[in-house]
Amino acid sequence: MMARPASIVAIVDDDPGVRGSLDSLIRSAGMGTLVFGNAEELLASNAQDRFGCIVTDLHMPGMSGLDLQAEIGRRGWRQPLIVMTAFPTDAARTHALDAGAAAFLAKPIDPDSLLDAIEAVMP
Repeated sequence: MMARPASIVAIVDDDPGVRGSLDSLIRSAGMGTLVFGNAEELLASNAQDRFGCIVTDLHMPGMSGLDLQAEIGRRGWRQPLIVMTAFPTDAARTHALDAGAAAFLAKPIDPDSLLDAIEAVMP
């Protein structure tokens, strides 16, 4: 049986170790995942009807998490976005949240905080 789109989380991070850890964590909480190595992969996948929220890194080569946030807005995607970063600044937090991010989390990610943020936004 395939999981409903609302119970699938898209993970976008350029670090394979982080992607793997997040994938395992989210799956252990009973949700499915789609995993992407960068923002461009997510956008090129045309998979927006297959997931209920996006968890993205802020700093990635190419398109950043904030650039991804702007692009999904331009495309009319409605999935909530959770932004995470190893380099949190007040300016980045304000920018992300003001642009509509559901949460802004600092790495290393606290597993409970991430799962709480995901559960709060999943339909």
